[in-house]
Amino acid sequence: MSHPSLKGRVAVVSGAGAGIGRGIATRLLEDGVRLVISDIDATRVEDAVRDLSKIGEVVGLKADAASNQGIDATFDKAISTFGSLDILVNNAGVPDYWKTMLEVTDEFWDRHLGINLSGPFKACRAVVPIMIKQGKGVIINVASISGFRGGRSGFAYTVAKHGVIGLTRAVAIEYGEAGVRCNCISPGSVVTSLSSMDGMSEEGLKIREKGIVTRPPRAEPGDVAPAVAFLASDDSRYVNGTNLIIDAGWTAW
Repeated sequence: MSHPSLKGRVAVVSGAGAGIGRGIATRLLEDGVRLVISDIDATRVEDAVRDLSKIGEVVGLKADAASNQGIDATFDKAISTFGSLDILVNNAGVPDYWKTMLEVTDEFWDRHLGINLSGPFKACRAVVPIMIKQGKGVIINVASISGFRGGRSGFAYTVAKHGVIGLTRAVAIEYGEAGVRCNCISPGSVVTSLSSMDGMSEEGLKIREKGIVTRPPRAEPGDVAPAVAFLASDDSRYVNGTNLIIDAGWTAW
């Protein structure tokens, strides 16, 4: 299903060099969105722009989605190139290799919470004034079923994604009346570079193996992207502060 209301709108998708972000970028371009993508890896950005430009209007830049400087540079790029910033998709994230709490160092904790939670917060804080000035805007945060279950990932990732869901609801409540909608999606297991089992904590896997045995077949990024297109479009104009689960029923167990 296409969403005609998206044609001509401007979106930023972080972490769009590969995986879920790349899938989201592809779908938004197919719906006529003009796009700015960012990624911490310059090579991934270049490869993605080369391929995505065959679909629609897209520019990219190497940027740290967890830093104010990277966020500001990305938003400035959107406005200077396309004249507005209508949609923000906070997708950038890093895995925690299923590490248990006792395996998490201060450095590991700070890095993972910084990217997976503080990054979306900083981006929301920076984009809301822009959207209020425009009179409208849409924010979509990529959370996870780890955001409301304790046994679907490691300790740091689980805490961060719980926070992303709370961030989504708080932004929706505070700025919905100003025309800013904020929702999130919670994918289950998706085939991406983040889902590799290399370097996973044996203790973490042992603790969470009860949840793993109920897992349905893994999704592809393209299975997640249509939900983002829906939440970005006017078809969801009455949807705010919600968390859309995309897990083939995994959390129904």
